[in-house]
Amino acid sequence: MDIGKDIRFGPHTLRIRKQKDGFAGIVVGQHQLREAAAAPEQVYDLLIKRCGEQTPGFIGLEGARKRFLELFPAGFQDPNYIGQVKDYGERAYKLSASEQLRTLLPAEDVATNPDAGAIAVRVMQATQLLDRYSKAKLGDILRSDRAGDFLQIAADFANSDTKAACSALNRHFHADGVDGWVFLTYFPFLWAPDRHMFLKPDFTRRFAERIGHGFQHDHLPKPNPGTYASLLHMAQIVHTAVSDLDPQDNIDIHSFMWATIEYKDSDVGPPKA
Repeated sequence: MDIGKDIRFGPHTLRIRKQKDGFAGIVVGQHQLREAAAAPEQVYDLLIKRCGEQTPGFIGLEGARKRFLELFPAGFQDPNYIGQVKDYGERAYKLSASEQLRTLLPAEDVATNPDAGAIAVRVMQATQLLDRYSKAKLGDILRSDRAGDFLQIAADFANSDTKAACSALNRHFHADGVDGWVFLTYFPFLWAPDRHMFLKPDFTRRFAERIGHGFQHDHLPKPNPGTYASLLHMAQIVHTAVSDLDPQDNIDIHSFMWATIEYKDSDVGPPKA
């Protein structure tokens, strides 16, 4: 972070300067929005939060947490949250797909398993993470002779070769329409939900706006390391905020974000007869 220069954050400009006993910052033009802390990164995060508080619909992490517990009073242990592999709930079906993928097609085996594409299709069809259109587009690739190339890019991403994987996806699969975030992050999320996050841009940006996180402005539609780093930073902040509810991995964090933004009260529990 270059302390000597103003920092753009969406429509806002942030200014952070060194002080005798730490760092201080303001939102330019709104001098009542000022913060101080020991490190510039802390000041930056505080200023972003203050900017976020001015966004229509802002609820903050406390508001998101309150909404989640209204839906699932027992938190991540709530039976309605865990749900079943089929029919309803948030965790069970995602965990089942993750276990199936890790068992039948570990990331390190995609280059040598002749059935890699077929296995990936079965796993994809078992979740509701992708919409029908995206499933159809990705299914075409996974059923083709290019399945191995696509899955190797996803495996490289899962193994933290983020920059190369983003570049390879943009270079080789743009014309096929499967070079977006949902395609790149789907399998890494299931392979390693302790380290990776599934990125569905529209709702994730809305969640970031509601809690005042910089991802709302860091997001770029073309896969790139900076956007993904911002997503993981937001996931870590959420994890910390709900740590007393004992989230197990990013399946829980993703589900928390999804539920607080997308759920209606009627969505909770088994389908009504």
